[in-house]
Amino acid sequence: MMRLINLIFLHLQHLPMPSLGWRSKVCRWGGVNILNPRKTEIGSNVVFDTMTPENITIEEGVIISTGCKIISHYFDPKKVSASDRLANRYEKGSVVIKKNVFIGMGSLIIKPVTIGENAIVGAGSVVTHDIPANEIWAGNPARCIDTI
Repeated sequence: MMRLINLIFLHLQHLPMPSLGWRSKVCRWGGVNILNPRKTEIGSNVVFDTMTPENITIEEGVIISTGCKIISHYFDPKKVSASDRLANRYEKGSVVIKKNVFIGMGSLIIKPVTIGENAIVGAGSVVTHDIPANEIWAGNPARCIDTI
């Protein structure tokens, strides 16, 4: 029953509403661990993992731009034998977004990663590795392009 309630709230956050405060509260009700919804800005069309939203932690001061996707589970093909390729072999990890991070429009955050304080992720980036604090990352896959 709780999973169904989480899914409803994670889908309700796609309705028109203010990015600062309200959308963050609705995502928190959907299971995403948002520490301070009043100081977190989530743009429209942001997609959070509906399989394990509780594994996503967002600290205060974070800005997530329009169209980003944050996924906390992944498929590891190395752990699948040839006989059971169709079996459900998803691994679960955690995505932690620290204070004052900016995530550019259309970025993908996949696999278990931690994005350090004050980091910037460029628009359209694909984040598959941890990002240290005070660095600017961009590209596919995302790489460090500068420090703050």
